[in-house]
This record gives sequence, C-alpha cells and structure tokens, in this order.
Amino acid sequence: MSTTVQNFVIRHMAGAKANQIEEFDFQKHNELSLGRASTSDVQFDPDLDTVVSREHGKIVKDSIDPLSFMLIDNNSRNGIMVNKIKVKGSTRLYPGDEIQLGNNGPIFVFDLDPRPQEFMPQTRMVDISKPTAEFIPTEVANTANTGKTGIGKQTFERVITHERKKSQRMLWTGLAAALVLVSAVSFVVWKNGKDKNDEMAAQMGNASKQLDSLKNSVSIKQQKGESLSPEEIVAANQDKVVKIEFGWQLFDPSTSDEIWHVYIPMKMQDGSERYMAAYIQNSQGRIEPYLNTKRNVAMGVPIGMTGASGSGFVVSDAGFILTNRHVAASWNTGFSFPEYAFPGVLLDAQGKATNQMISAGDVYGWVPSETSMLGGRALNSRVEGRNTYLKVTFANNVLRRNATVEAVSDNHDAAMIKVSMPGKLASVELLDNYDDIKAGQAVTVMGYPGVAPEQYVVRKSSDPFKPNMDFNSVPSPTVTPGNIGRLIKTSTEKNNLYSTFGDSYQLTINATGGGNSGGPMFDDKGRVIGIYYAGKSDARGTQISFAVPIKYGMELMGNTKVL
Repeated sequence: MSTTVQNFVIRHMAGAKANQIEEFDFQKHNELSLGRASTSDVQFDPDLDTVVSREHGKIVKDSIDPLSFMLIDNNSRNGIMVNKIKVKGSTRLYPGDEIQLGNNGPIFVFDLDPRPQEFMPQTRMVDISKPTAEFIPTEVANTANTGKTGIGKQTFERVITHERKKSQRMLWTGLAAALVLVSAVSFVVWKNGKDKNDEMAAQMGNASKQLDSLKNSVSIKQQKGESLSPEEIVAANQDKVVKIEFGWQLFDPSTSDEIWHVYIPMKMQDGSERYMAAYIQNSQGRIEPYLNTKRNVAMGVPIGMTGASGSGFVVSDAGFILTNRHVAASWNTGFSFPEYAFPGVLLDAQGKATNQMISAGDVYGWVPSETSMLGGRALNSRVEGRNTYLKVTFANNVLRRNATVEAVSDNHDAAMIKVSMPGKLASVELLDNYDDIKAGQAVTVMGYPGVAPEQYVVRKSSDPFKPNMDFNSVPSPTVTPGNIGRLIKTSTEKNNLYSTFGDSYQLTINATGGGNSGGPMFDDKGRVIGIYYAGKSDARGTQISFAVPIKYGMELMGNTKVL
C-alpha cells in the first residue's frame, strides 16, 4: 500500500459523543466492535444512546487485504445505515463513510489516519452547497454547457454521499491541524502545568484591560461625533457580530415528506447507462427541476443545503439579529444547482424523456419556494422550506445557540432571526442614511468569510461521565475596510429608476467572500448603514461586492405600513 496506516479514526458527529474523536491502533485491531456493552471498542452511552444495541455491529478488516473493510450488523434491533442507506447483514465500508446506528441514532464517520492515496477522491467533486452560503448575482451566472452526458450510477451515489456529508467535510478540512493542536495543547498542559495556565490567564487579563480601554476611548469619540478607525469599530462591535450556521430542506406541506430532484437513467450511444437530472416545463413556459417526494423517487438529490454559514449582527438587547434572507431562509432565494445537474433532460407532460437538453441558464433564478409543480402536476399551494438547523455563535465563543426565523423581507435580501439568552445583549447602532449617502464614503464590513482560516480550542473535559477531550472551532470576525464605490438605486416616489441589480450599495471591498453574507457594514462613526450580501467577479479577476441598504433590515423591526 502507498501509505502506512497508523490508526482507525472514529469521528462522532451526532449522539452523546458528538464532536469527539476516537483512535485505535491499526496494527493491533483486526475489528472494531460497536455497541453499548462495556466490552465494545466503540462504546456508546448506555443511558443516552438508547437506540444502540449492546452489541450492535462491528467493522472488520480483511485478513488478506488490510485496506478492505466490512461493516457487519449483529442482528441489531434498530439496524445500521451507511450514507443514509440501510444495511442488510453486511456491506463494504470505505474511509469517509458515514455510519448511523438506528433511526435517529448516533452518527460517526469511519476513517484512517493517514488516509491512503488510493482512498482519495479520483475525480473532482462539486458540492451541492458551498462551505458558505453566498448569493450569486445574475450577471455572474455560469450558463455554459459542460458538455457532460450525465454520470454513472456508482459515481452518482458517491456524489449524493458527498453532499450528505457536507457539514462533516468542513470539519475534516482542518482535522489534521486540529489533531496536531490537540497533541500540542496536551503536551503543553502536561509539561508546564499550573504556571503556564497562570501566565496565559495573565495575558488574557491584560488583553481584556486593553480592550476595555479602547472601548472607553471609542465611547468618548462617539459622544463627540468623531470618526473611528476600523480598529476602534471592531473594539466597539465585535461582540455584536455573530456567525450563523444553517442547513435547510424543501418539504411537501401536505405530507411533510422531503422533496427531491429526480434523476433518470438514460442509455448512451456506447450502451452504458447514465443518470441525468430531469426537468419539466410549467404552465407559464418556464423550466423547473422535476421534483417529487422522497418516497416516490428511485434516484435523486434532496433539494436543500447543509454545511452553510453566514454572518449577522445583534440589533436589540432581546436577542434579535439581522442577516440576509439567503442565510435565514435560503429556500426563498435563487437555488445553486450542482454542476452534475447539467446537461439535464426535459420531460414531457407524461413524464417521458424528450430530446431537449437543459443547461444551467435555462433554470437560472429558480427559487425553491416558488416551484409550481410536484410529481409532474401543478401545485395548488406553495411548498415549504424549513431550516434543519440554524445556530448562532458569538465572537470568540464555542457555544452554538439555536435560533429561530422571526421575519423575512419581501423587498430585499434581508431577514431577522432571534436567539434566546438570559440577560440583555449589547446591540449595534443603526442609521438609515439612504437619502444622504454618497459614493466614496468610507465603510467597514465585519463578518465570517468561509475562506478565512479556522481557529480551534482544545479543552479537557471536567465531566467524569464525558471524559474525552473536545476541540471546537472558535469564530473570530474578519474586518474589511473600503469605500462605497457606487450607488445603485431603484424607483422611489421621486425618481422612476430601474436597476438590474436591485437596490444596492456597490463597494470597493473585495477581500472577503461567502460566509460574510449578512454581516454589518459600518460608516466611519461605527453605525450600521448596510448589510453585506453579494460579490461579483469577472474572468480577469476584477472583484466588487454589494450591501443592502439598512432600511430594508429596519423595516423588519417595526410595523411598516404599505397602505
């Protein structure tokens, strides 16, 4: 084999051991037993992981080929699923596969350290959702036909597996560094003990004092109406800017079934069978993806997104947070199809494949919540989008807090969510200067772009019933200063204007990107005057970005009258 494997790696994603990692010596273990029994190698909590049997199953290494593995179900009462597919007796297992013990049971990922080269992806995988959610404007749409003719069944199943594990992949990206960090921190704690901890505590205390001093200086400047530097804007507001992690899916409101995009088998000229995405034309002549409920789909991809993130900012002490609509309720904005969805095939009214191929440009701008057909038939009501999770994390914190959607704008890419916390939260200052804002004005954007490196904190558990060491990512906001490059305004009572890019502030800020969506844009006095929401680039590398005027966010905070 090309790489000497040292350890089996079990990464727990859900259940009582969520966010924990277990390693087992590869040479000493020919199999790993799974269950709640005290003798199990991978032992699950006997009180919390109740869907797991005492001896649920095992992972077995082939005696001839040590890089071949089987997952065996020991006739467990709730079964085993691999990549969301139920196992009957046993199945071949590959590094990176996701294993779930019973419906709604704990989930873990099976892997090897280091992973051998032969188990690395052989082809470029395209994510159904980016590591961060970012709205792509019409001018940037890639409508080019890729020239592909569908994908094979095995490849298609692997792509679906890849999409289902998006949130895990975000963790794996920094896993090597995190594991090194775990070892390093453990060594430092062991070697230096209390003295080192006291030194670190003193450093943190000094940093806190410096920050408090800077905040006092900022407060004095704000009272005098003086301009602030980006550093001072950060000092005054970093605790008010949050990272938002989310996932969502589309559902049939009448049955609560998941809605999937149908893929159908097509015979190629060489006699092989390939799967292609199906599309249909609605009564208005527009092309939509051919959707159906999961139970009626033989092969397909769920309409939704996982592993996405954005930014937001606190606007009231009660925990209300402004962000983008495509962060809080992404099913209400244009959907980003995976690359392998094109070229697709158009179905006729009877559901039969035609000779017409569909490109990305044919369905660009399709909004999931506005779909008009399901199972080839016209809908009488709208489909329903739901967040499968919506979590808020404050700067330099590891605690993910559940949030709820409170209001979504019909006018622009703005939304309001809420997080419940004891006590009052510090909030930003808002300023609606829509009528007075000028091109060239200095602004500062804050948020959590996905391209920024992750930071991790490693903590030894103080809980005797959960003794394993945990590591968690710690969000820290990125600060990007710049200017308003141009005002792009739409019709008002005074002017009859039309814009191909809505009502936006065009910015010179380009050192950010996806994940910064929903972050605040401050003026030079530290007041929020816009919400960052989109970026645009061309083939030559020119980049610009855009912000929503804050008035569209403030509309969600009051009783705006339209009549």
